[in-house]
Amino acid sequence: MTLSKFLIVMVYSKLLLSKLDAYGEVEVRMEYQIVPDHEAEPAVGRYPQSALSSQALLGRVTGDTVDTVFNYEVVRLRVDSISEGD
Repeated sequence: MTLSKFLIVMVYSKLLLSKLDAYGEVEVRMEYQIVPDHEAEPAVGRYPQSALSSQALLGRVTGDTVDTVFNYEVVRLRVDSISEGD
């Protein structure tokens, strides 16, 4: 028997996130990659590991939901998928 690959969010992880509304419905889906601060380019979805949202996501697994601050707004994000980054 083989077990499926178990990924957790780490630096360089590429994530597909859903921003959820107050009722748990998906408002927006976004790609998000956590990178070292000096490599951050938010315009292309590469966010610094020191950002509050990145800190809240580190160590999470697919299906986890976090309440955090993203773009100066309190949001609820769900991790829909995780893949290995560059």
